Amino acid sequence: MENTNPNLILDACSKLISSFKNDQFIVAFSGGEDSSVLLHAMVELKKVKKFNLRTIHINHNIQDNSTEVSEHCLRVSKNYAIKHSSYNVEIDNLSNIEEKCRIQRYNTLRKHSHVGEIILTAHHLNDQIETFFLRMLRGSGIKGLSSMNMCTTLHERIIARPLLRVPKHELQNYSKKNMISYIEDQSNYDTRLDRNYIRHNIIPELKKKWGSLDKIILNNLDILSIQSDVLGSYIESISTAYTSDDETILEINKIIHEDYGVKVLLLHHWIFKITSTNLNLRHINEILKIMNTNNDSNPLFLFDNVKITKNGTKLIIQKP
Repeated sequence: MENTNPNLILDACSKLISSFKNDQFIVAFSGGEDSSVLLHAMVELKKVKKFNLRTIHINHNIQDNSTEVSEHCLRVSKNYAIKHSSYNVEIDNLSNIEEKCRIQRYNTLRKHSHVGEIILTAHHLNDQIETFFLRMLRGSGIKGLSSMNMCTTLHERIIARPLLRVPKHELQNYSKKNMISYIEDQSNYDTRLDRNYIRHNIIPELKKKWGSLDKIILNNLDILSIQSDVLGSYIESISTAYTSDDETILEINKIIHEDYGVKVLLLHHWIFKITSTNLNLRHINEILKIMNTNNDSNPLFLFDNVKITKNGTKLIIQKP
């Protein structure tokens, strides 16, 4: 039986929210077990810490029970006497659906929150490990492989993940102990989706051989995060030499003579700073080709929410 800490969930939430001067919090509430545990913990802490709390539910309209889930989230929030909002989003097609849903969620949370509010998501340690494997398979660099941060700033909004170092079984134990009502997302078992395939097929097999896989990966993530922060600080310190007063414009004639590795790191940093998107090396190489073109056809690079055009000696990135 796995070791448990009955106060781990509350302690993790309390520690993180206490680090903010702001007292306005939003729980991204899906209606599933993880976000239901996070919401319950925040409601409990609210009784003693006296902060403002509300919930946002985002309905992607891709599940048969989407309406039932939305109604459940409204009902739970009402029972907690928490202000609740629900927003419908549409996915244009079912290709790369996981990434499109992720982008839609964050865009909607940003759009319907205020600068002073902290957005809380229920990502936990198991999610973090799955993200590491996903990004490794997609060719991410150090920043991508370090996976999710406890806190991220996304277009002037703070995204906080208080449960990021808490294993899934602790959330399950908390849910059972407190008899938390939630609706299971049946798509979590669809192994055609990349994350679910890793969750159900890859990680269990690895754990048969390496029982302490979680600790091993977490240690590597900590090291990668340190390396990413140091490298990021250096690139940030030199990046202003290559951009105009408008940070969305990169001066090609200033960067073109740099070594290949420096160009890759500068482009990666510039794009992530503006769009919060981690491109892989193949994408960066495509942009380098655009930089090296001599025609006036305004070459265009498009990937997810990244849109880059060339105008003479300038690369221009569009803010999401």
